[in-house]
Amino acid sequence: MSARSLLAAAACLLLAGCRVDQAAEVRAYRSVLDRGLPPPAPVDGAEPLDTQAAMRLANERNESLGIAGEAYVRALVDQRRAAAAWLPVLELSPSYFLRDDGGGTDDGVDVAASGSLDVNPVGASADRRRAAVEIERTRAFLYGAQDALLFDVARTLFEVLRSERSAAVLRASLAVQQARVDDVRARRDVGFARPLDVSLSESNMADARVGLLNAESNARTGRSLLGFLIGADVTATPLDGALAIPDELPQLDELVKVAQVRRQDVLAAALGVGVAEEQAELAAAQWWPSLAVDVDYFLTRDSQPTDSDWDSLVALHLPLFNGGRIRADVRDALSLLRAARLDSARTQRAAQRDVEVALENLLTSADRIAELRVQLGTATEALAQAEGLYDAGLATNLERLTAQDDQLRTELLLESAELERKVFYLDLLRTTGGLHAWLGLIRPGDPGAEEEHAEAR
Repeated sequence: MSARSLLAAAACLLLAGCRVDQAAEVRAYRSVLDRGLPPPAPVDGAEPLDTQAAMRLANERNESLGIAGEAYVRALVDQRRAAAAWLPVLELSPSYFLRDDGGGTDDGVDVAASGSLDVNPVGASADRRRAAVEIERTRAFLYGAQDALLFDVARTLFEVLRSERSAAVLRASLAVQQARVDDVRARRDVGFARPLDVSLSESNMADARVGLLNAESNARTGRSLLGFLIGADVTATPLDGALAIPDELPQLDELVKVAQVRRQDVLAAALGVGVAEEQAELAAAQWWPSLAVDVDYFLTRDSQPTDSDWDSLVALHLPLFNGGRIRADVRDALSLLRAARLDSARTQRAAQRDVEVALENLLTSADRIAELRVQLGTATEALAQAEGLYDAGLATNLERLTAQDDQLRTELLLESAELERKVFYLDLLRTTGGLHAWLGLIRPGDPGAEEEHAEAR
């Protein structure tokens, strides 16, 4: 084979090796994020958008998950890089020479194929194990980012619903209050009411208007945030807050055990200990000898000696003195290992705390709703009695306004508490690591997830 043909073949191999399938890179992390989840339905502005539909849209369109996914891709690349430490480097090195040999000029072409391998077996093994654990940890971080995004979407949707329902309650109250202000003004004109009564009624109605303005503003800004999270315009899209909460909940101890197994931050912290252990092994491996092998084979050779086709070199490198740098690297790696163990312990305790708080909020919310319903009934009855006594001239306008405020405040608190209970339930799912399963996602390690998904299909 001529030198020109060899160069052409080498160029073809180089171009083929440099090509990267970027679509396949994206599919590598999308397959992790989308496993078990059907494609989201488009937002058309007519069909109500419920919590799960909003979550699916965010899972598909939110760029933050893509950014976290690219970190997962880089972890996969790092594993390939660590494995490549065991592979030789092959190079094709064509060269042209021109020299004066004393009796004239001499020129020619040498084409050499070179192979080299420089590896520390102990360090390369530790680095390969570290890269494998790092993939698992990065995937746990990716799942954690997904859980955080899904919960933010649900919380934002319910905040919008709370603001809109509060606005609806305030609008209805304003219509009633306007009628009452008109009645007080008429009474004042005929001398049956004081100017103070009119002022109090108008002030009360103005306060309700301020509350309505705040609620409408919160609803608009909330919809803007929701649209940002899910990557769709939901300015005029009706929202559906339906969410079933089971009557019976597991005990706290059982929930904590589940959280310790399924929480992605707990898993990531535990894997961080594994990564730090391999990093310590990698640092200590610098004390071990490394092996270097170099082989050169001439495909064509015009330089002297022309009859030499190959040469090789084998070397063993033993560290003797490096100014304490290896010891410093080992100490640094061991410090990171101790910190990783402390972080893992703290994350486990934080998971238990999160479950305790989420369960307490959910249980307390049920009692709060029950009490607010009783309070709303009594406030409504008190307002009816105050209205009757005021019409009969046996109560003041201030008493009627006080009863009216109590009813409105209780009604708003009840609306908020009912929506907060749904958020608390989703928070409990998140803190126990089950929010993804509620949505339909499948992750490695989910008990029975593969069978359940197969039956659902």
